[in-house]
Parts: sequence; structure tokens; C-alpha cells
Amino acid sequence: MRLERHVVSRIVSELMNFFFSLGAKDFQARVSRGEEGHEIVIESDYGPGQGGKLKEMARLLRMPRAREMEEYSWSLSGDISTGQEIYLVGILTDTVSVDHDEEAGRALITLFRKWN
Repeated sequence: MRLERHVVSRIVSELMNFFFSLGAKDFQARVSRGEEGHEIVIESDYGPGQGGKLKEMARLLRMPRAREMEEYSWSLSGDISTGQEIYLVGILTDTVSVDHDEEAGRALITLFRKWN
């Protein structure tokens, strides 16, 4: 498997690209390395009328981690992010929490990726 820092970087990149495609103007990411793995916290705004896309993103992010698919999924996403690979983030993380306030147009996502 690729270096963990590359995987975590790709996760943040995919989420940043996703939110920018929804009209985000303020995207913030925080990554913490702990004894058990990486915690990734994303806070972002998004454009009006994007609630449906946020709900679909939350569904895709909650897919169970698929360690056996990680190397294959990395090659599927390619080297250039198009914003269509958000589903890959779900199989690269162990736990996901998604909170969003449609009225305020803000989302808070917390992901955890255990060490391999």
C-alpha cells in the first residue's frame, strides 16, 4: 500500500475538490496523526441548492472500508482528481461522521483511518 501520508493527502484532496465543485468559498482541513491512525476533519461551506449532493456524498462516505480494494481503487482514481472519485474516500476510511446545516450551507465531516 502506498504511504499513509499519500492516502490521507488524497482523501483531503478529493473532499476539497468535491466541495469546490459545489461552490465552496471556505474549505478547511485538519489532519491529526494519533497512535491508532489519522483523524481528518473537514469544515466547508457550499453553494445553495446542494443539499441533495451532500446527502449522496454522506451515503458514499459511509461505505465500509475495503482494505483489499485500496491499491486497486487508487489506480482507478488516477493522478488527476476530477471530483468524481468521492466514493473512493469511503473505502479508504474506517469511520465517518457527516453533519451539515442546509440552511447555513455548511458541512462538518470527521473521518478516521486506522493504521494498516
